[in-house]
Amino acid sequence: MTDNLLKSLNDVQREAVEHVNGPLLILSGAGSGKTRVITHRIAHLIKNHGISPFRILAVTFTNKAAREMKDRLDGLVEGGVSRDLWVSTFHATCARILRRDIEKLNPNEGHSKKHVYTRNFTIFDTSEQATLVKDVLRQLNYSDKRYNPRAILSLISSAKNKSISPTEYERTADGYFESIVAKVYPLYQDALRRNNSLDFDDLLLFAVDLLKKNAETRQFYQNRFEYILVDEYQDTNGCQYELVNLLTGPKQNICVVGDDDQSIYAFRGADIRNILDFEQDYPNTRALRLEQNYRSTQNILDAAWNVVRNNKDRKPKKLWTEQEEGEPITCYEAMDENDEAGFVGTKIEDWHAEGVDYKDFAVFYRTNAQSRIFEEAFRAANIPYQIVGGVGFYDRMEVKDLLAYLRVMCNPNDSMSLRRIINISGSINNHAKGIGATTVERLNVFAMREGISLFEAIQRVDEVNAISRGIQTKVRRFAEVFDDFDATTLPADALDYVLKITGYLKNLEGQNSIEAQNRVENIEELINAVIEYEHNAPEPSLSDYLENIALIADIDTMETDNTDLVTMMTLHSAKGLEFPFVFIVGMEEGYLPHQRSMNSEAELEEERRLCYVGITRAMEQLYLSHANARRTYRETEYRTPSRFISEIPEHLIKPIDRYRSPFQRSDGLYEEGFENADDYYVNQIVHHPQFGRGKVTKIREAGRDVYVTVRFSRAGMTKQFAASLAPLTVSD
Repeated sequence: MTDNLLKSLNDVQREAVEHVNGPLLILSGAGSGKTRVITHRIAHLIKNHGISPFRILAVTFTNKAAREMKDRLDGLVEGGVSRDLWVSTFHATCARILRRDIEKLNPNEGHSKKHVYTRNFTIFDTSEQATLVKDVLRQLNYSDKRYNPRAILSLISSAKNKSISPTEYERTADGYFESIVAKVYPLYQDALRRNNSLDFDDLLLFAVDLLKKNAETRQFYQNRFEYILVDEYQDTNGCQYELVNLLTGPKQNICVVGDDDQSIYAFRGADIRNILDFEQDYPNTRALRLEQNYRSTQNILDAAWNVVRNNKDRKPKKLWTEQEEGEPITCYEAMDENDEAGFVGTKIEDWHAEGVDYKDFAVFYRTNAQSRIFEEAFRAANIPYQIVGGVGFYDRMEVKDLLAYLRVMCNPNDSMSLRRIINISGSINNHAKGIGATTVERLNVFAMREGISLFEAIQRVDEVNAISRGIQTKVRRFAEVFDDFDATTLPADALDYVLKITGYLKNLEGQNSIEAQNRVENIEELINAVIEYEHNAPEPSLSDYLENIALIADIDTMETDNTDLVTMMTLHSAKGLEFPFVFIVGMEEGYLPHQRSMNSEAELEEERRLCYVGITRAMEQLYLSHANARRTYRETEYRTPSRFISEIPEHLIKPIDRYRSPFQRSDGLYEEGFENADDYYVNQIVHHPQFGRGKVTKIREAGRDVYVTVRFSRAGMTKQFAASLAPLTVSD
């Protein structure tokens, strides 16, 4: 490594890079250059200490991070050293170890070797795992409709992350559902073995088991890897902790990099104690703190620190920067969710008009369900966006499932929606049970022969001789549901009817999994959207609502090569990213911190860390917003601002009035250029029958008329009206 590269590091970074032997803990605050330190440290070991790349292992959590490390290393050291380095994720590292030695985990000669693992094992994905669990449930004479396979897999995964074997799980199982899981777990593992397959958790668990039980293999890897570096150490679980410890061995040339203030994945099994207790685990540890931030302004860093410092379980550190103080944090108090979305859209459009690219903006929320109102606002305002870490609200499976029912109710000849209804899993839909793919195919053949729609074929199922009498009865019952429906019913009532007859929502609420809970939240948000449509539409109807949804979907098909997009994502997905302009929305009790965290101090601290992560993604400008009220089902729920807002000192926050006229000064007076008219004045609150509440921002005379410009709450729209014709009324 050249002196010029060393000089490019700050003092603490250089100290971390030049440390060679013994355990090293690098507490790397947000935006402090941790990837730079890791790659420079590896380059330093290779160039200045003659360490072979073959003897270095670098472990991270994402393939993207691994690729970035390799690319940087090839730029620092000549000769393409990344080819000889092990730079990979935990799972890829374990798979590589097991490809070499998994056969050493098989039974000895004296035991049954009918089903053994070989090096060509396969890795099952989540859908294959779920199918396997269904097979096991049938083997136990349990219904996979009553015991959700994914909920069972969630508990098995949690056990594996804690290195809990099937035998240990059975001994500690608490409650009826866990007792069922205890029966499934060992049979599920047997089934994986019969298939010569592992799931993702097994990659970690088996590698740890191999290193524990086989001294030869353990010695081989301890000798090979003289230096081990682990990125994002605060996100490691119990199994990953054991793996790192076993690979490190007695030399203890282990360097871990992480930030306890960014530990936000406890729900995936991450244990913050791994980084907090590192110095106890490795008594001779050298601990360094990277506190100089290269990303954000000082005001943003001060706001983040004042939030996270309220946590008790953390290492003391405070980020600072040589950059300017920057703008204060803007905090907007919205009337409701529409006002909040409108504010965000308006701010983005205002900045975009000043030359800021859409890609410089990010909107963060706590749960995926919160994206819906912002999607609709951005579409209405023609703001291009992308959703990261999730799909668009109207593309989510449960939303499309329920909308398929509404479409068939409105148009029975919509065969695509009808097929979707029939294919919905019986575990969440009581309506189409017993009608399988073979039956649908036979109905399709009949429909094509008769030249009729699939729905008509269902109504004439008695004529389809290839379908048994018992199945014909089920098909008739399925069709009767639509016969009883009145197409003039309002969409909210239609959705209530669908949820009642299918049991869709009720069945999801009975499942013990995070996935099911997220789907419930999305259905609740769909209910809110339908009710909101009815509230705002001049003449609401089911057909009009579906047409609105169809138009929204059309707008979403913008060209795929357009990268100038506003980014929307959950706070969990935002980890490791940065944007010049950041909006953290829904800053309310129950959202952030989430309702589930209220009864646990540890979970509340993780929510505070989640807020810290969101704040520290902002480079130049940070906006926080919360709503006074939100519509929930058919009622209005009044909200309380997040406690995290109150933890930020007042001098760092600039509360704003979205409706303040561009001519209005902070003292309430008006600058030169203020315009007035007999019936309207700038800053006046008005109401429009279609666009809702807004505020007059500009008045100009043209010919015989006066033109009034109004900015509306909904979607941040700005409209101009001729005063003599405008259907505007004065509002409170």
